[in-house]
Amino acid sequence: MKKLLLLLLIGILLLVSACSDNSSNASGDGSVKLSIAHIFPNTHPGGIYLDKLAERLEEETEGKVTLQVNHNAVLGSEAEEMEQMQAGNLDMALLYGSSNFQNFDPAFGVEELPFIFSDVEHARNAHDGAYGDKVKEMAKEYNFEVISFWENGFRHFTNNKKPIVEPSDMSGIKFRSAEIPLRLEMFKLLDANAISMGFDELFTGLQQGTVDGQENPLATIDASKFYEVQDYLSISGHIYNSAPLTISTNSLSKLSEDQQEILFSLAEELKIEQQKTLDDQNQELEQKLADAGMEINEVNRDAFVEAVQPLWKSFAEKNGDELMNLIIDAE
Repeated sequence: MKKLLLLLLIGILLLVSACSDNSSNASGDGSVKLSIAHIFPNTHPGGIYLDKLAERLEEETEGKVTLQVNHNAVLGSEAEEMEQMQAGNLDMALLYGSSNFQNFDPAFGVEELPFIFSDVEHARNAHDGAYGDKVKEMAKEYNFEVISFWENGFRHFTNNKKPIVEPSDMSGIKFRSAEIPLRLEMFKLLDANAISMGFDELFTGLQQGTVDGQENPLATIDASKFYEVQDYLSISGHIYNSAPLTISTNSLSKLSEDQQEILFSLAEELKIEQQKTLDDQNQELEQKLADAGMEINEVNRDAFVEAVQPLWKSFAEKNGDELMNLIIDAE
């Protein structure tokens, strides 16, 4: 009898434990607590609109869904954020570039091909169309759900050596680079020195001369105050990065269908607002950065496009040209 009772007690404890694991951040009244992280400050457009998403999500779910926003890389790099999502320790991340998924499949790196997006309209059309749908489909295979493609924007070169106009001007400049293969290959092809460095280390690296330059969108250059440690800004627009707002498949399942619909709808609504904010900012930021002391110039885009064609060819040979063609067809 005692043995039977003991077995029954163990069974009940295991059942309770399983239910607790499955509910995770969900409570018995249907409320869910989610967490999200990104690498930029709360003053960056991504951070501003994540705070708005948290506020609106709580309002529209009548307090049932709350979202804790972790700014400024407090949970680590984007690679670490993704690892935490897979481990179930983080629900969501705003990833600054679909190329963050390329550890799972190198084909995700297609957006890192220099100059593959001709302008912002082309980039947005691609992400709102067949290319974006394919990226979502691919990410889902690794238990990531892309809720919406927010925007990081076009990246531009800054440095402390000289204005960059022609590809030859890149020679010998030490640029900080994320550990993204295509970006590293781009710098090598252009005869620049690429030094891998975490974004959280970049300002100090520029200040101390560990690196001469970096490349980021204008909003990031401004929000991170790189104008304090950089002399030259060359408007290159060499790489466009989306900002996939991503949730783990497991975390998405914690939400009811109605809550999921609210989350996806809000994400799309705020995406439009975020893009409008970036458009407005970009019109003002060049002058602001010039006023802050940066010398600004345009690059010879045609010369750069020609110089990086070997990267396009090698990418297609290694990864196929499906995603490349989906982007090109969206122009």
